[in-house]
Amino acid sequence: MHKALFAADILLVSQPGEMARASPVATPAAPITIRDGKIEANGVQYHYLISEGRGEPIVLLHGWGETSYMWRHVMPALAARGHRVIAPDLRGLGDTARPATGYEKANIARDIHALVDALGLGPRVTLAGHDMGGMVAYAYAAQYRDQVSRLIVMDVPLPGIDPWKEISATPRTWHFRFFGVRDLPEMLITGQESEFIRWFRSVEAVNTSALTQESEDFCAAAYARPGALRGGFEYYRAFAQDEVDNRAFSKQPLTIPFLGWAPRAGLARRSASSCAMSRTM
Repeated sequence: MHKALFAADILLVSQPGEMARASPVATPAAPITIRDGKIEANGVQYHYLISEGRGEPIVLLHGWGETSYMWRHVMPALAARGHRVIAPDLRGLGDTARPATGYEKANIARDIHALVDALGLGPRVTLAGHDMGGMVAYAYAAQYRDQVSRLIVMDVPLPGIDPWKEISATPRTWHFRFFGVRDLPEMLITGQESEFIRWFRSVEAVNTSALTQESEDFCAAAYARPGALRGGFEYYRAFAQDEVDNRAFSKQPLTIPFLGWAPRAGLARRSASSCAMSRTM
């Protein structure tokens, strides 16, 4: 099952028109309007997609090699059930601004909290994050504990929380170390961004049949934009601080419903259950 559609199923179970430029949507039973916008959040100009709806908002956070475009099938499914849904492009990626610093997940979580506040969506939200977005979602829930109702972290280990050290030391996570080297990945990949992103997404995907020509064209173009590679790699370069922050956060377990999910062959399969450290949560 496509991970994005699976995510929609999870969110629909867990919670009682026109799309943005270059972001086509599946046709729902009733007309759904999903618009895009830009607004400053925590000093960064953020691009976001948002649907109208009622009740507590659902915030969807994408991962590396992706943008808010990854949620193009999930947002209409949730909006069709009446939920208000927001999916931003994270700091440094997509149509969001690319500052030189600030890629620690705790800080990006502050971006998203400021975005939620600026759009008048709070005070409480449901959070779902994939890959780097999952790291940000955890940091958000840990910092704003009374403002998150449910947390879903998909296919990613959390820095500083077991089995992070074990997973990050395996050949499977070679890119953690490569992307973490200052300047070298940019030097080697610049000019071949499209080819690299297509190759990387195909290699990392558990179900390559879910990758369409349209989706790969979109993601390749997004990461070929000036500064997008560096913005993306800064997520990896912030891991050392993320470890420190998460160890501090985990001293006080969360108390909200939590789901850690990973496909059988996914990177975070072994960490999906340990993430339920938040179940004492």
